[in-house]
Amino acid sequence: MLKFQFTLIMILLSCVVLISCEKATDVINPGMPGIGNGDTDDMQPPDGMEEPVNEGAAVVINELMADNDNVIMDPQGDFDDWLELYNSTDSSMDLSGMYLSDKEDNPTKWQFPVGTMIQANGYLIVWLDEDHNDETATEGLHANFKLSKGGETVMLVGPDAEGNMVLDSVTFGDQETDISYGRLPNGTGEFQTVSATPGAVNEAE
Repeated sequence: MLKFQFTLIMILLSCVVLISCEKATDVINPGMPGIGNGDTDDMQPPDGMEEPVNEGAAVVINELMADNDNVIMDPQGDFDDWLELYNSTDSSMDLSGMYLSDKEDNPTKWQFPVGTMIQANGYLIVWLDEDHNDETATEGLHANFKLSKGGETVMLVGPDAEGNMVLDSVTFGDQETDISYGRLPNGTGEFQTVSATPGAVNEAE
């Protein structure tokens, strides 16, 4: 009888020690499922977690249309060439001192008006219609050049300590009427034919 009682006491003490060890593990590793039990499934990155995007310029040329016949009108009611910029940061960006150009020998061809802002993770449309001096074109941004449907290079240029620096550029070939050319994935990918989404996330055609 005494031997049985001793054995029972030892079993109870073993259970207490085991429970105490598990509690200690929880305290040492709070909020980390799988520690100590071989379960690694819960240690995977949460859904939606990806590598940081847009490791280059904060503001990029994201989409353009070199022959807009019936897709989107500018504020004056004209179907003109257009270009979309995208701000990949979580802060608004002031584009004062930056330029757009389609001439490599004239990178400062058109300057953004002072105080031009692009919102955080936002888009900005520039109309490439040569209406920059039109007194009736008071709404919207209107550059002093148009895009060539046959293809060319367009650049976003910013100030640099030694002059001006090309922040982003795209060289494109022949373009079809009412067809957009943009980055996929949005903001970071290579340029290709996309659905026309001025002011919104680029989508595959």
